[in-house]
Amino acid sequence: MSKDNKNGNDRTNAFRERLQQLQSGVKGGIESVESELDKLIGIRGELRGITNALERTTTSLDGKEEDVEPDEIGDAIEILEDEFAAKKRDLTFLYQDEESKKADEETAELQYLQAEFENYKRRAEKDKRDFGDYVLKGFVAELLPVKDYLELAIVHASENDESEGLLKGVEMTVKQFKELLEREGLEEIKAEGEKFDPFRHEVVAREVNETHPENTIIAVTRKGYVLHDKVIRPAMVKIAIRENSYNMDSKVLE
Repeated sequence: MSKDNKNGNDRTNAFRERLQQLQSGVKGGIESVESELDKLIGIRGELRGITNALERTTTSLDGKEEDVEPDEIGDAIEILEDEFAAKKRDLTFLYQDEESKKADEETAELQYLQAEFENYKRRAEKDKRDFGDYVLKGFVAELLPVKDYLELAIVHASENDESEGLLKGVEMTVKQFKELLEREGLEEIKAEGEKFDPFRHEVVAREVNETHPENTIIAVTRKGYVLHDKVIRPAMVKIAIRENSYNMDSKVLE
């Protein structure tokens, strides 16, 4: 699959996910509104019942109905007042509940946005660190051969008595160079005397050796380094093997 097709598919999937979230939100909104409408319709029906009762009580009070005592009218009015007060409370609770839901939704949305912003900040900081490490890794990797040559110059100069001044100068240069790289997070990979680690060492030679455990590093032909716990150059090493291992390797080659 080409990169353009992959990007196109990723965008399509992202759009589809946003549409599904929107559909789910709209459906939930409709269900919430319908639930509130059902409650309001129920209260409206009960208020109409109170209205009809009020009309009947008014008719009785006007003397249009016989055999109705004033106390009965008073009792009826009290009952209607209580019922109306109850319906008002229902409406108040309903609106308060709606306002509470709205406030909760706004709070939840704010918390979501805050969490998203924190995640964005963390991602941005990580990307910045990763990019810095990538640039530094490339820069340090370019400097390592220079360090190798300087250390080699020390070895050759130490074999020549007439190069004492040059030797000291190069040693000081290497020392400062090493300190500079270490401040940037460079560490030399431990190798000689260590057990071979394929993630940190590269075998360039094997030697039959009965004095060291098998697969122990007995010599380093080129130093290896890690930068911020990431291997930027494995150490090239020689490892010890047993006679029987050497014979088996020879038979395989034959």
